Amino acid sequence: MAKDKAKRLSKKIIALIVCGAILGAILLSCLAVQIGHWVSDGIQSWRPDYEQIEIMPILNKAELTEEDYGILYKQTGLTKVGIDRALAKGKEGKQRILKIQQDFFGEYVIANETFAPWFCTDYIEGHKHISTVYLENSDIFVTSSTHFSSCRIGHAGLVTDAKYGNVLQANSYSQPSKIGKTSDFTDRVNFMILRVKEEYADKKLREEIAEYAKHNLIGIPYNGACGVLTDKNSLEATQCAHIVWYAFKQYGIDIDANAGKVVSPWNIANSDKLELVQTFGFDITDKEGLWPKLNY
Repeated sequence: MAKDKAKRLSKKIIALIVCGAILGAILLSCLAVQIGHWVSDGIQSWRPDYEQIEIMPILNKAELTEEDYGILYKQTGLTKVGIDRALAKGKEGKQRILKIQQDFFGEYVIANETFAPWFCTDYIEGHKHISTVYLENSDIFVTSSTHFSSCRIGHAGLVTDAKYGNVLQANSYSQPSKIGKTSDFTDRVNFMILRVKEEYADKKLREEIAEYAKHNLIGIPYNGACGVLTDKNSLEATQCAHIVWYAFKQYGIDIDANAGKVVSPWNIANSDKLELVQTFGFDITDKEGLWPKLNY
């Protein structure tokens, strides 16, 4: 009897030790995730540490050189594609470039807004909206502003109606894909605007892709693990980067940089089939940063 009692007591002690170890591991994991969350909340909108200069003399030139475009990129975050879009609008476009330059050099306080345990999106305090260049249909927005703990999962969207500022997005669980607004991106800690290169899609095809997305990719259920738990090439479920990728894939253009099972905003930002139009809040001087697409 004594031996049986001792055995039962021993089993209880072992069970308590195991339960304690499991509970401790869970608590330590939660603490690690929380620390990662606090650290990631320290993100800031990058701003140049060099001088802001008067760029109107450059904008007034009859023809810009590669050096001119390089200077304008460092002053505005606009690449040649973006600058040419604006200059095509004449005086109005030049004023838009100047406004973009002011925002590019601005100092901002960042607000961290949690929308689920350890999930957070980083906005400019007061939800100030940063000026963008003139958009075109099938342009892509990408931002690293959304994070889970220290993992910056980011967000992406596809411009379906540039004239009205409409952007196709898949945001979160319980919310199927829908048409949102460019303002869903322009008040964030950072964003970039990309477009598919001319060699892969001319203006006519880019318009077709936007039309397809607008009429066929609304109301798709959200699944953050899309591609792992579902077929990447199906519309059983989707997430922000996947739905952008899917629209282009229907036209034979694969904008997933590593062609893996899961498409992320980072994968899209690094696609060699896309080119940068504008960037804000990302460090354009960091050649080895999170978003190498910014090298220009």
